[in-house]
Amino acid sequence: MPSRRFRPTDAGEIDVETAVLQAIDSVHGPVGARDLRRALSAQGRTLSEATISRRLRELDELNLTTPAGRKGRLLTARGSEVLRSRLRDREQHTLLDRAADVRTATDVLHLLQGRRTIEPEAVRQGVGRADPASLAQLEAAIQGHREALSGDSEHIPRPLVLNFHRTVTSFTDNPLVAAMTRIALDPALDHVEAMLDVILQTRHTSRESVAEHTAIYEAFAAGDGEGAATAMRKHLDRLIAETTSFVNDHDPELVNRLLESAGKGH
Repeated sequence: MPSRRFRPTDAGEIDVETAVLQAIDSVHGPVGARDLRRALSAQGRTLSEATISRRLRELDELNLTTPAGRKGRLLTARGSEVLRSRLRDREQHTLLDRAADVRTATDVLHLLQGRRTIEPEAVRQGVGRADPASLAQLEAAIQGHREALSGDSEHIPRPLVLNFHRTVTSFTDNPLVAAMTRIALDPALDHVEAMLDVILQTRHTSRESVAEHTAIYEAFAAGDGEGAATAMRKHLDRLIAETTSFVNDHDPELVNRLLESAGKGH
């Protein structure tokens, strides 16, 4: 019989195998199928002792659990490692879900404030690490942005704007900053950019972002980390100020309905 392989689950849910591992981990000493059935039943999972025994044998094959005589099972070191990884992934998934639940102007402000903390540092750390093709990609995004807003057009090329931010912040070698940046700019939050489009178009300030992106790029390409970080901070400060002014100038309920509509149309 071929050996089984550990299959990662969706980070957002706890499957039966993970629930079994967690139940074993929560008890001091070996745990048997009967006690596991009770623990899983308390979570709303109805499984027979025979089914749980079969699951335990499968976990033994995966080297996630090990028999302790007739007393039950213990987690192996590998089992503890897998459990911690799964629970950590689930927590990160939950946090991202909460961050992506942006519905009001206050939510938009919270996201922009978070980005203001993260993106300048990512840009500063990434200076000198971009290859010529990536620099050309940044230039092309700025040029496309400029052309889209030429004449009387107020249409903001959202994919180009997002591509600029994702690219220019992607070169940090700090794994924690990189992870935080990916969360702040995750595609699940792209609908927020649609909300920002409404705000900037209403206030007729869309074109200012082109000049700000250019300043960020020029400092970044010149190897000026502090200059690039400062330019990014100024850019996000303006977006925060624009959003705050928009909220103050309009009825809050109207603002939230308008932003909700923009987000749904993303």
